[in-house]
Amino acid sequence: MKTHIYISIFLSFVSFTTLAQHVTYNNVWSRFSLLQPITEKWRGEVEFQHRRQNNYTAPTKSAFDENLLSSVRTWIHYQHMEDLSLSISPLSYYLHNSIVATDHHNYDIQQKKEVRFSLAANLKHEIAKNLWVIDRTCFEYRDFQSTTTDFIRMRARIGLRYEFSQKWNFTFYDEIFLNLKGAEPVNFMDQDRLALILNYKPTSHIRIESGYILLTQVPKNTNDFLHKNNFLLHLYYTLPHNEHRNHSKTQHHS
Repeated sequence: MKTHIYISIFLSFVSFTTLAQHVTYNNVWSRFSLLQPITEKWRGEVEFQHRRQNNYTAPTKSAFDENLLSSVRTWIHYQHMEDLSLSISPLSYYLHNSIVATDHHNYDIQQKKEVRFSLAANLKHEIAKNLWVIDRTCFEYRDFQSTTTDFIRMRARIGLRYEFSQKWNFTFYDEIFLNLKGAEPVNFMDQDRLALILNYKPTSHIRIESGYILLTQVPKNTNDFLHKNNFLLHLYYTLPHNEHRNHSKTQHHS
């Protein structure tokens, strides 16, 4: 965990020191997840995701101007212990659109198709009443259909979660993405995310997640930083399960 903290602090410092030197992009992220409890410890999930971005050539420059990403992802979650859960995504399919730069001539309208396989571990530890340290490590195998090169990426997240009540909690985290295989050395650090997330659970079956993520990204084969303001709205719906309505909670991801 100490390694997580040191790396995150360093990369966050790098992100903020370069923030004033580059154009900032605005995106909107949306997600709908359908969860099905299987047993007390196991549950499945199907996730539908769509992201949009602003177009600097459009008069409105709205964050809804252009497609950025669409995906369908499946998950199987296992609650090993109260403070440890494991997740596997056996199959995910992504459609990526290029980032719309200030020079629209550099915008490639052709979508990139990706098949992804993921493994993740989620840890949490209560350090004070209603205050938790959260930690997530994820490895992703990424197969892009436009290239013969396969990529392996690691995601490392460290953060704090404060639970106001059973319905409300607030999370702050820093998550770094490192390309372990397939990318050029200059792109070893893929991106860094600083997030402020508010969770609201109006019923036992519905959870609403909204917030803001400052994303610092290094585009392919460059050493220039892009900074993105991401505004997100996620909806999770858990299907009823008669035998296991009170199943343990698997920690959620982004």
